[in-house]
Amino acid sequence: MRIVILGGGFAGIAAKSAYKDAILIDKDEKFLLTPKLVDTIAKGEAALFYRKPDIQAEVLKINFREKKVITSKGEIPYDKLIVALGYKQDLTKIKGAKDHVMKLESFEDALKIKEEISKAKSLIVIGGGDLGIELIGSTVELLGKIKGKEKITLINRGKRVLPHMPEEISLTAEKILEELGIELLLDTSVEEIKGKQVITNQGTFSADHIFYAGGIRGPDILNSLGFTTENYKMVVNDDLSSVDYKDVYGAGACASLKYPSNAEVSMQSGVHAINNALNGSEEKFKPKQLADVVEIDNNFLGTFMGIPIRGSVARLLKSFALTRVLYKINRINLS
Repeated sequence: MRIVILGGGFAGIAAKSAYKDAILIDKDEKFLLTPKLVDTIAKGEAALFYRKPDIQAEVLKINFREKKVITSKGEIPYDKLIVALGYKQDLTKIKGAKDHVMKLESFEDALKIKEEISKAKSLIVIGGGDLGIELIGSTVELLGKIKGKEKITLINRGKRVLPHMPEEISLTAEKILEELGIELLLDTSVEEIKGKQVITNQGTFSADHIFYAGGIRGPDILNSLGFTTENYKMVVNDDLSSVDYKDVYGAGACASLKYPSNAEVSMQSGVHAINNALNGSEEKFKPKQLADVVEIDNNFLGTFMGIPIRGSVARLLKSFALTRVLYKINRINLS
């Protein structure tokens, strides 16, 4: 069976690793290990790793009737298709965000943030999820410690940071942030961004730079490919099959999953999609979230199978998760 995978991110490499005969198409030969982007900001560490696609090309369109992917390198036929084209940060929900915020989608974004933050006297981070919290942690690490002239403000719409984790972890994270000198504005909604000003329901706040970590959406290309989308994400059934086309599946952050679009869930969805494609199965996707760990200025905390963890255990689990990804990439490169 000829299975084609579009996109070599977390979901794509997991799918390819599960079925080495699949054809992986990606426009880049480098894999972006997104959890490492905060280390690029804080320490200048690399976040790009060589990952060999079977066909290095850009996806242009899909002929679903003839089962062909049209790329910049020609037409690629398929029997089953796995769409795993990643995400973009969602800047559409706040007026002015598109023109006035920094985002973290690429290695180049991380280098730009590193450069700008090192010169800034103040920074506002919008969003208290994993990305926002780790961005603050890397910023504090980059600046050394808050020395008085630097000011970092976190604006979070919810009543606590890391809302997907147990309250114990959220409160611990908030305490760490406050001890580092971070100003926390919880239960605060951003209404508009004008230049260097963030207008909220609790007043207006200013900073040299504004960083947005308030959520993600699917890539623009999904609409042009002809899929039914929600928030630019490909709408899929519970078994990850497309609601539009037979023999097409969605995986990772570009699919309308009912679960957080983190790396672990994305990888599990890639494996699930390709297994259903291979077996003609309609098994529903039910991910098992093993570990979710964040780092705040060398403080590691999170959950393992729903249980709160901190310290060396959390650090070890985070390191192990990244090692698993690199192992899968190496398997692809050697196949």
